[in-house]
Amino acid sequence: MSKQKSVSKLENLLASCEEKTYVTTAEDCQEWFHVLNEELFENKLPVIDFVDIKWRRKSWAYYEYIVDTKDPTYKESVLCMNKKYTNKKFFVEVLAHELVHHYQFIFDEPMGHGPSFEKWYEVFNQKGLKLVKSYGENGDEEEVD
Repeated sequence: MSKQKSVSKLENLLASCEEKTYVTTAEDCQEWFHVLNEELFENKLPVIDFVDIKWRRKSWAYYEYIVDTKDPTYKESVLCMNKKYTNKKFFVEVLAHELVHHYQFIFDEPMGHGPSFEKWYEVFNQKGLKLVKSYGENGDEEEVD
């Protein structure tokens, strides 16, 4: 009798991705935060303090952080996500991209799309996800200068 390999939630998503518009919720962001934290970041990320979801014209998402100058141990983070994505896989890839920035912030790495960002390419690739520096209006990859 052979053992059947257990399939992760991320693998299930990638196998069943439909090419239809996906509308997210704060609950989706929290759920997928936990999946990605486990699958990509070995559960090292603390929960993000606040998720802001609304229609955004100029970006798919961004990550904001606050450090109190009077108390440098105080750190607060906000995940700002668009309401609608071209499909669910794209939503997950955008969320994962923002979680790299969360990782940079939490572990005091240089923020941005430099070497501390690029080191995640292989991890994402092994899980069947794309990590790109920037996305165009239709979800197409764009390079950042």
